Amino acid sequence: MIAVWGTAWLLFRMGKTIASTKAAFLSALLYPALLNLSRGEGGQTPIFYNFLVTAAIALVLHDLLQPDGKIRRKTVLSAVFLFGLAMQIKYTVVFEGAFVGIYYVVRQYLASRSIPDALKDTGLLALIGLLPTFLAFCFYLTIGHPGAWIFANLDSIFLRGHFPDGEAHYLEIRMLKAALPLLPGLIATIMIARAKSWPARYVLLTLWAGAACLGIIAFGGWYPHYILPLYAPLALACVSLWTWKAGRIWLVGLLCIVSIIGQLSLHRHRINDGDQQNFQAMLDVFQQKPGCVFVYQGPPALYDTPYWCTLTNHPFPGHFNTAVEAHATGMNVLQELDRVLARKPEYIVTEDASPLRENIAARREVFKAIKADYTPVYRFTSVSDSLYIYRHK
Repeated sequence: MIAVWGTAWLLFRMGKTIASTKAAFLSALLYPALLNLSRGEGGQTPIFYNFLVTAAIALVLHDLLQPDGKIRRKTVLSAVFLFGLAMQIKYTVVFEGAFVGIYYVVRQYLASRSIPDALKDTGLLALIGLLPTFLAFCFYLTIGHPGAWIFANLDSIFLRGHFPDGEAHYLEIRMLKAALPLLPGLIATIMIARAKSWPARYVLLTLWAGAACLGIIAFGGWYPHYILPLYAPLALACVSLWTWKAGRIWLVGLLCIVSIIGQLSLHRHRINDGDQQNFQAMLDVFQQKPGCVFVYQGPPALYDTPYWCTLTNHPFPGHFNTAVEAHATGMNVLQELDRVLARKPEYIVTEDASPLRENIAARREVFKAIKADYTPVYRFTSVSDSLYIYRHK
């Protein structure tokens, strides 16, 4: 919640630099409303690093608004360091971080026409931006796990599989639909910038949105929440709509519609995924005969209970049940499953089969054990799926 409202507050402050207070307030409200459209209510990683990214852009914008319009070196170094911290949450911010660095270097070069100075600035910015990553690697080096760090942070990115074309296309269309209503704001910002001979603050905010779009295109649409990094720059760009009457109608209408759809989405998620009452019902089942729980498919939140056991060091169910993750987690899925099942957990949690996404071989192994040694004790049925809990006989 702090990260969400912190980001919205920064967007409000930034919005006031190119539009009225009322317009900035509405565009800032748009950001938290948008999050519910793309599963942001669950606290996905962009919720946290969007705050750091927006803070970095705000630092640079602050300098551009000074009378001399120059970006001070300490400012851009601070901004790049924030990007370095954000990269510890997820590497997708590398495009926006690179943009800020390139933006600064190009501006300095155009002012000085010195290639050596430009090269020095580039090297220094790269060093500061990578410093948090280097420190993280050094920590893992000191505890004897440099290979694990390299695999988790580098190799695994390229070892992911691919969703079936139909599934990938569906996700891309969903992301595009979420972004399209915001594009008039970006177009309005570009139009105003052009009419005003491209003031630096407009150029910065427009290019930030472009860099965020590039990052999403490069990493692809794996899940609906992958579009979340785009909401901050595009919500800010919508502040420019306030210039025209039609734009004001669009912005107010967009905020109202997004808020309503977002709340309906939350309601739908509660129906499909269950609510606190359903979660408590699962815990009540575990209380009947306390023991270790293995979540093959289902909410990882079940591990945040007294029934958590160190059955595996891969607590995310998707590492076991998702086909695209089969080679990207550093483990042999079937061997790890055999190891977990050999310890005979008291409960196994599963859901209905998902043929397009699921690791079929893993599911076969799990249900081989379930049929031999487990009995069903709980079922939660939603509109589109069911969750099952099996207890050891």
